[in-house]
Amino acid sequence: MRSRLAGLAVVTAALVPLAALAPAHAEVVVDCAGGAVTVDQSVETVTVTGVCTDVIVSGSNSVVTVPDAATLTITGSNTEVTAGALETLSVSGDNSSVSAPSVTDVTLSGGNSRAVVAGAIGTARITEANSTVKALSITKAVIKASNSDIVATTGTTAVVRGAVNAVRYTRLEKLSVIGANNRATVRKGTTVVKVKGPNNSVRVHKRA
Repeated sequence: MRSRLAGLAVVTAALVPLAALAPAHAEVVVDCAGGAVTVDQSVETVTVTGVCTDVIVSGSNSVVTVPDAATLTITGSNTEVTAGALETLSVSGDNSSVSAPSVTDVTLSGGNSRAVVAGAIGTARITEANSTVKALSITKAVIKASNSDIVATTGTTAVVRGAVNAVRYTRLEKLSVIGANNRATVRKGTTVVKVKGPNNSVRVHKRA
């Protein structure tokens, strides 16, 4: 009887998946230590700590958390970044996304990229296709690409150059559209509008 139970225990242990026996994958912690830091880890979960000046994320396929910083530059692809308040955000890696409470200057030059800002953006630029910037307010927005979107509640100026782009505001003072098959919507207020190119759809509450 004892031999049968011992044999059963051996078989049962053999059936336990190897993944269940392996140690959990540890989160990577990187300390800015009051200066600049580069996050070059790929396929990792990374938390950046400390007081940061400039943060570069060059690794790909990672999830990264960053505190407040002067600049955040993302050159890696397929990366998801949650950041604190930033002065400058630059995304050149493809298929990357960033969320932050506020950013002074945003540039998306990587395709299929996305920046979502809970508060205000001073200037937002999109220069590569299939990208999106969304914020509570964007003082100046520029699209020089295709199939890209700007979404904000308020803004001063929006310039669209390219094709098949979309701009959506609640209030916007000035709108310029140069290209084809673009769409722009301003739901409230008065907007100065300039449009050049075929098949553009511009709907504003009232034209100045």
